[in-house]
Amino acid sequence: MTVTIDLSGKTALITGAGRGIGAEIAHTFARAGSDVILAARTESELHSTAEEIESQYGVDALAVPTDLTATEDIEALIEHSVANLGTPTILINNAGANISGNPIEHTVGEIDTMLDVNIRGLFVLTQRWAEAFQNSDYTDGRVINVSSIVADLGIPAMTLYAGTKAAVRSITQGFAAQLAGDGITVNSVSPGLTRVGRTEAVMDEHGSDLFEYDRIPLNRVGEPEDTANACLFFASGLSTYVTGVDLLVDGGVEFTAGLYK
Repeated sequence: MTVTIDLSGKTALITGAGRGIGAEIAHTFARAGSDVILAARTESELHSTAEEIESQYGVDALAVPTDLTATEDIEALIEHSVANLGTPTILINNAGANISGNPIEHTVGEIDTMLDVNIRGLFVLTQRWAEAFQNSDYTDGRVINVSSIVADLGIPAMTLYAGTKAAVRSITQGFAAQLAGDGITVNSVSPGLTRVGRTEAVMDEHGSDLFEYDRIPLNRVGEPEDTANACLFFASGLSTYVTGVDLLVDGGVEFTAGLYK
């Protein structure tokens, strides 16, 4: 039996959608028939991605430059989305700030940036989206949050980032319980090492000196489409009885503790 995921008639709001995993999620959802709303800070990247999507898939792609650290931007994002494409039935909180370094040496500004984007921005956007959904006629909604496997690990240079991603998982469960009565499922995905711009340069420069690829049971680095496909599952009708869970997309690294193949 062939199973096809069809999101025709749906609209997905995706943050961090100008590049990397976010852009791949947007392409994947558009390929499945969904209209997409792309939010990120870099306007040129957003418009480029939106143009690509509309030309390739024939769906509507709305680019909305948004700073998730600004509540007024978040509120404007929801208002603009509803006014132009109707209330989105799918929200994907993918945007994240990742400033690595010695945790003792992080500046207050760096700390505030990661907290504001990874936790506060995600939380406030989910609030505003849920309010819009509750005021609509829809009864079937999805929230998908992008966490990380570092939420379970102790990596000194990623101490604060890991803490914010652990918070994302906890927030996921709280919203899942709160919004279940509205017909909304809330889940998260946790990518492992994934080949995107900010990690690809490091992987190419340091290679095996920093990353032991042979410890990944599936014997490869993750690609953005791996995470996008996990999000697609949570957005589809295949996951209607799944909420409040986190799905690891890491090639088997975490359950083997990175020690066994």
